Formats: sequence, C-alpha cells, structure tokens
Amino acid sequence: MSDHLQRSGRGRRRANWVLFLLAWLAVGSQSPVGAHEFFSTCIQHNLRVAVGAKHIDVTLDLTFFEEWSARERAAMDQDANGNITRAELEIYQKRWAAQIVKQLTLFVAGREVPLILLYDPEVDLLGTQSTERAHHRLRISLFVATPAGLRADDQLVIDDQLWPDAKVLPTLEAEGRDGCKLTTEISIATKPAAVPGTESRRFTFRCLKPPRSEARTTTATAKNSSVVKVVHNKTPLPP
Repeated sequence: MSDHLQRSGRGRRRANWVLFLLAWLAVGSQSPVGAHEFFSTCIQHNLRVAVGAKHIDVTLDLTFFEEWSARERAAMDQDANGNITRAELEIYQKRWAAQIVKQLTLFVAGREVPLILLYDPEVDLLGTQSTERAHHRLRISLFVATPAGLRADDQLVIDDQLWPDAKVLPTLEAEGRDGCKLTTEISIATKPAAVPGTESRRFTFRCLKPPRSEARTTTATAKNSSVVKVVHNKTPLPP
C-alpha cells in the first residue's frame, strides 16, 4: 500500500490546456460576451486513469467556473458571513467524501468495480476565501485493485454523476503502467440521469495490452510507464 501511496502522490503536469484554450477561442470567436457567459456555467472534468499490475488509480480534477463556484462557495460558508474559513472548508470536504464513491462508478469489462477513496477531497479556492464570483478546484483521488482477469480489448468505463445539471468540459488522460497499454481513442458519452433534465457522463477507455503479471511482485520502473493525453473533440457550444 505504501508504494502505491508514494507513486500516486507524485505530481503530474496538467494536460491539454492548449487544446482547451483553442476550444475556448473557437467559442469566443462567435461572441465574446456569450462565450464568457457560457463558460461561467461549466465545470471542467479533468479525468486521469492509470492502470498498473496492482492498482487502477482514478484522479478527477474539477474546475468550477463563476456560476458553479458561487453556488459551492455559498454551501461552504455555513455562517453566511461571506468568508470561508478553514474549518468550514474541512466540513465541506468531509461531507463530499461520503458522497463521491456513490456518484463515481468504475466498470471493467462490464462489471462494476467499487472505487475506494484514497484521500479526502481537496478544495483549492485559488486565493479567494470569500463567496464572491471566482473559480475554484476540487481534486478527487480514488483507487481499486486491478482485476486479475483484465484482458486486451476490455473496456474501462467511468460513470460520472457529479453535478449532473452542470455543463461539462471534459479533458481526459490515460496512463499505462507495468507494460499496460490503453487506447488513445477515448470516447465520452452522456445519458439521462435519474433526475429529469440532468445527465451522467460515461468516460470509456480500452485496454490494448494488460499489465505484466510478473509485475505484481516487483516494483515497476519509470521506463515502463507511458502516458497518452487526449482531449474530447466535441466542445459543447453555447445555446
């Protein structure tokens, strides 16, 4: 477990911001005011999945733009004085810790594999401790033991029901460890959620080559890790 915590705790550079900026410019070229209003209603889902011989790591970084950040900041500010304290932030994080595993589901080859929360959710208010309109980020870190029967061509699907009534801007990253290879053809689909007018998102990865079985008893080296970063090519347009 300790080697897993050490490995999963290593910082990774955020990916795909250039492509995200290009998408922003594509929308903004139609109407700068309309584009800003559109993005202010969105939450960016930056999903990273790493598959190795021992564990599957799932890291989701959510960036809340103005409208949704304001809603969540109001929820953090329990005494409604306009200022978010450390104690209030910790309460908010712990409250979400109990909900996240219910709203993020992993399926491997069609079978549900319950995810385990690795750390409590981490909120970064990006320097603004008040309830004013701003941005903030929420990091969610989960893991699960890699199923012994993982095979080539198996699909790994993550069903994401977090904030289902918000517009989503998806950014995805796949990492293969211990000889594992994942497809670069990552697809994103949405489906109606339990509540009318909302949706859940299904992020699909495909295993091209499973991790080496002998790696389960040895420590993987950095040269055995390859990263493929993909951004969804269908950025939603403003109505």
